[in-house]
Amino acid sequence: MSVLPNVIHDRLAKLVKNLKKHQIDFYVVSSTDEHLNEYPPMYRQRLEPITGFSGSTGTTLLCSEGKHQLFIDSRYHLQAEQEVSLELFELQKLGLNDVPTVEKWLAQEEKKRGSLKIGMDPFTMSPKTYRLYQKKLDSPNSQLIPVIPNLVDQVWEGRPEAPCQPFYLLDSSWTGETVESKLERIRKKMTEHGVDVLILSKLDEVAWITNARGGDIENNPVFEAYCVIGLDQATCFCRVEPEEEVQKHLSSWFHFEPYQNYRKHLQSLAKRTDLKIWLDPATTTMGTYLSLQQQKKNGQPEKPPLTCFYEQENPVVLFKALKNPTEIEQIHKAHRHAACGKIRSFVRLYEMLEQNQMVTEKKYADLLYEEYAREEGFVDLSFTTIVGFAENGAIVHYTQPSAEKQIVPEQLLLIDSGIQIAGGTTDDTRTLGIGQPTTKQKELYTRVLQAHIRLASQKFPEGTKGSALDAITRASLWNEGLDYGHGTGHGVGAFLNVHEGPHSISPLSHAVALQPGMVVSNEPGYYETGWGGIRLENLYVVVPTDNMAPHPGGKSWLQLETLTLIPFDHKLVDFTLLLDDEQQWLRDYHQQVWQGISGYLTGKDLEWLRVACQAFEK
Repeated sequence: MSVLPNVIHDRLAKLVKNLKKHQIDFYVVSSTDEHLNEYPPMYRQRLEPITGFSGSTGTTLLCSEGKHQLFIDSRYHLQAEQEVSLELFELQKLGLNDVPTVEKWLAQEEKKRGSLKIGMDPFTMSPKTYRLYQKKLDSPNSQLIPVIPNLVDQVWEGRPEAPCQPFYLLDSSWTGETVESKLERIRKKMTEHGVDVLILSKLDEVAWITNARGGDIENNPVFEAYCVIGLDQATCFCRVEPEEEVQKHLSSWFHFEPYQNYRKHLQSLAKRTDLKIWLDPATTTMGTYLSLQQQKKNGQPEKPPLTCFYEQENPVVLFKALKNPTEIEQIHKAHRHAACGKIRSFVRLYEMLEQNQMVTEKKYADLLYEEYAREEGFVDLSFTTIVGFAENGAIVHYTQPSAEKQIVPEQLLLIDSGIQIAGGTTDDTRTLGIGQPTTKQKELYTRVLQAHIRLASQKFPEGTKGSALDAITRASLWNEGLDYGHGTGHGVGAFLNVHEGPHSISPLSHAVALQPGMVVSNEPGYYETGWGGIRLENLYVVVPTDNMAPHPGGKSWLQLETLTLIPFDHKLVDFTLLLDDEQQWLRDYHQQVWQGISGYLTGKDLEWLRVACQAFEK
């Protein structure tokens, strides 16, 4: 555990006292923060200091009586077992049979107890999630109670300070669109929907609209800020006063105020009865919603007339996801850089192993970082590198490479990594066979590769949802009795967050169709506890295709265009299992890899690439 058990025990004891003081049965703590970040800044990563769990996604219910509950999805089942005290917490492994979601678990408890009082920090929960909880509670005596300040913060001694990094402007050669143009598009949407004010809480949305980036969160080039956009004026509430150059460039479109003025500004808006305010129920916080409500004389929130709020996905979500040609050009460049760095790291790894040097997971992760950092324009990793050797490869989000776990022959090494560089964000995964691969390793690797090829080569009509493509990808694995417990693909930002919506490829992605300009990952896998894991991930951009017969319904045809340029491990491929079209896809892909990056490598790195690509020409 990254946090000592006795420290967690003491913090929980203090927090439980506060729960009893507030007469609260359960207190909700999730991995998100006041901006609903997937990866919050250190001072807002509240789940780990109170549970010991360091995964990026999870929710705990802290109980005034009885055992605390920790809810984690399948990516973190093994990790939570290793990090969390099972004496203090019961693990609710989402995705397994009969394991309820947080809101269903609370509903079951309500039936046992008659009523519940559930506390939470409203600024760390979206209205969408809040209403899910609310909907599951039947008793009129049950309550969801907003608690400010956050109760974890009150017991978190040594809590890090808030980040205060300056933010900076991006050149138009990276963004492909001016701030003025983005605001015009947003205000056009606001006018169409009769909206006066749009509120943005998500940091990647604020970064996108301002064409600015920062360093407040590790691996995510964003800065802590809120945006309130009116039809005539936009206000940005940020922690650091913009530097003169930034202020000068953005002052025509944005008024800047201190971060702490945000809630006061919301309360001033709440006094207006002539405003219609756009709130995205998935990306703003319940705290924002409550701050905008009229207050009764007794201080309790009073819901305003429905016309005051317009609740729908905000327009920035889709605007940001649809990359323009300039962004796509920069993303292609970023992937060339990432490929060169990763290939050089492979060459160094194999050399060290051939020389019988000791290489641990941590040593390789450091080596990979060194090679990435050599690339011109490198800014940061896009997430903590995953280096999972042997059984550790079965931990889907294994984010703490071991300094003791040695990489030795006859096992698999899973490497999931990416970078923020020169206008682009990358994410790729390769699984390498160390030594002579076994029959089982080759068969399973090939089955996962076939699933990857199936999605990569799939043509589909406009309007196709990610859930349909997810099923297509899994079909060949299902036929072999195989599956994986995570989604097949996620959206990726343009020099922004490595995970972005609104699109994804998963069994649950029913709402949003894939559209040209969206960047998406393709990452089927196989995981076996005690044995290891296989994941093969490329990024692709959705593009139109014109080499198809006309669609009978008049729709356009779409396909995935390759971004990632890294060879697969030919030693792990059982070519006898591949169909002719799968072998042709591999030949075409590796020819594209060679043409795309051979001009950027030299010497032994170039020779390694030549051998790796030619192996698929049989």
